[in-house]
Amino acid sequence: MDPILRLKLSSEQRLTMTFALRQALEILHMPQIELAQWLTQEIEKNPLLEETSPAKTISYSEEIASLPSLHDHLTHQIRENFPDPIFRSLATEFIEHLDEKGFLTLSLEELSLLLSVPISRLASILEVIQTFDPPGIFARTLQESLLLQLKAYGMEKGDSFFLVRDCFDDLLQGRYSVIKRKLSSINVTEAIQKLARLSSRPANAYLHETTPFAHADLSICQTEKGWTIETQEDCLPKIELSDQYESLTFSPQEQESLRSWKAAAKWLFRSLKKRRQILLSIGAFLVRKQSAYLKQTGPLVPLTLQELADHLHLHESTVSRALHGKYAATPRGLLPLRSLLKSDPEAQSAKTLLQTLIKNEDKAYPLTDDDLCSALREKGHKVARRTVSKYRKELKIGSAARRKLR
Repeated sequence: MDPILRLKLSSEQRLTMTFALRQALEILHMPQIELAQWLTQEIEKNPLLEETSPAKTISYSEEIASLPSLHDHLTHQIRENFPDPIFRSLATEFIEHLDEKGFLTLSLEELSLLLSVPISRLASILEVIQTFDPPGIFARTLQESLLLQLKAYGMEKGDSFFLVRDCFDDLLQGRYSVIKRKLSSINVTEAIQKLARLSSRPANAYLHETTPFAHADLSICQTEKGWTIETQEDCLPKIELSDQYESLTFSPQEQESLRSWKAAAKWLFRSLKKRRQILLSIGAFLVRKQSAYLKQTGPLVPLTLQELADHLHLHESTVSRALHGKYAATPRGLLPLRSLLKSDPEAQSAKTLLQTLIKNEDKAYPLTDDDLCSALREKGHKVARRTVSKYRKELKIGSAARRKLR
């Protein structure tokens, strides 16, 4: 074959593959409603695409996103912990006096006067509801919230707990020399690093942006035999490859156009199939990890985007596209798929420690990613070198070569 012709064909194939890949990523990225509109346009552009049945018409009233609110989440826990209707009613009253951070706005004395209930009874209720998820909820101060979170994570005998309990004001004012005199036996740096993974606003985990209109891309149901996961495509037009042109005679130019349309249609079907496969794989993994939460018998467990990507053997950016704007119909209602991920406190702690290590390194001999990996492992963080590299890039920190003083 002529070398020039071979080069031309190779270039055309690369362009075709690049276009097809880009189209596949776009299809993966689009939620069902947006994809339905895009497919309608593709049907109009490609005469070989034939619509066999129209998409379902969706009414706005049936598709208002119903995210679980903090109020609903706490109410469910109250029902589980207070079988007595009187105590249940009093516990529910506490919810009405939470601010946007998840802190109580009234003291027990004020609530006692308001409800005409003895302080001792309210105190016994508060002791229970302060163990609820999210950790730190129903605290009256930031200090109390941090202590509640440390207890929830099993760290009530650690340095961080003593630091918050005994030296909180000194910590806020940055009086580290005073802290070291008061608590000479603790490692202040490590204690602060552990505090960095806690939340100063416990309610933030249940603050969602309002989504006025959404439709489920996945259906997740629990049956007697287990969980079923299905893709939902009732909003999408049903299409197939038309064969009405097969028996006709065309000019060479028309035949070339037909080949292009046929190739485009086949790539479209492959992309739609790949989208279904990825969404089903995501759904299956999320159900396996978050089944207790979906059954409303437990909280979300830590699960990161990177863990999900590693399990699917996909790039993190590809999984992020797949989660974008996607919802699942679940036993808890219509949920964003991304809401079933929960950041791992250990990962945040590892990032914080990574920053500290790099900040204190010898600028003439900066730490390599291998050095940082070893240092993190010595501190109890089981991370791989590529994870260290990822954290460093997320923190916008250059490589050792770039950080080295010239």
